Amino acid sequence: MRMTDPMAADGHHALKWLASDDGSVDRSFAAGLDSLRAQQRHLQQSLRDGFQTRTEVLEWCHAVDVVSGGQTPETWHEDLVKDRWEVACLMAETDDRVAICDQAPRDDETADAFRRRLIRKVLLPAFQDATEMLRERVGEFSDEDVKDAERIQYVAGRPRLHQRAVEQHGMLRRTLRDPPGVESEVMAWAEDIIHMTEGHVRSGFIEDVLDRHGNWWHSLTRGPSVRLEWLLAGEIFPAMNATLSELVTNSNELADVAGRAKEVPPG
Repeated sequence: MRMTDPMAADGHHALKWLASDDGSVDRSFAAGLDSLRAQQRHLQQSLRDGFQTRTEVLEWCHAVDVVSGGQTPETWHEDLVKDRWEVACLMAETDDRVAICDQAPRDDETADAFRRRLIRKVLLPAFQDATEMLRERVGEFSDEDVKDAERIQYVAGRPRLHQRAVEQHGMLRRTLRDPPGVESEVMAWAEDIIHMTEGHVRSGFIEDVLDRHGNWWHSLTRGPSVRLEWLLAGEIFPAMNATLSELVTNSNELADVAGRAKEVPPG
C-alpha cells in the first residue's frame, strides 16, 4: 500500500510519504508526528542522493525549514549557498560539482561525507526541536474525515502552517525561475513577500527592492542568477523561517477542527 504525497502533485515542495509493504496495516488514521517524520526522512534521502541544480538546493532548503517548523539555524541557508564548495558537494554528478567549484571533490565518498555532516549538524537537531515543540500540539489522528485515511492533509496537522508553507514555496519557485522584470511586478512581488512572511522582513524592505540602483532591483530584473539566490538566502529565507517558527510555537489550532467549514452566524 503506497502512502501518497499530499503536495507533490501540485509541485509545492518535495515532501513524500514512505511506502508500506504491509497491505494489512489498518490505516484508519495517520499519526501527525509519524507523517512528519516520514517527510523528514524523505528529505534526508533526497540530500544523500544529491541534486541536479542550485535551484533544487534552495527549494530543498525551504522544504527542510517547513518540516522542521522553522527550527533550522537562521543563517544556515546563506552560509550554505554562498559556499561554492559546499553547494558543489550537494550535486549528484561529478561534472556538475566541478562546474560550480574547481576544488570540489571528484569522488562521491567525500561529497557524501559532507552531506552526512549537514544532516548531523543542521537537519537532525532542527527535526528534534520541531518534534519536541509539536508533540503536545499535534493530534495523533487524521484530519481527513474518511475511513482508512493514509495521510494527514496538512503539514504536521497544522492548516495555517501548511497554507503559509505552500505560499512561500510557490513564491520561491517562481522567483528562482522567472523573477519580476518591471516595476509593477517588482512591487507586487515585494508585497507578496511581506504577506507570506507575515511582516517578518525588515523595515524599509519595499523601498530597497524598488531602488533602481540597489542589489535587489538589479538581481530581480536581470533574471535568475547566483546573486539573486544569495539575496533570497540572506534575507527572505530567514523571514520565511521566522514565520514558520511562529506558527508552530504560537498557534493553538487543532487539525480536526481547524479544517472544518464554519457555520454562518444567524442574521
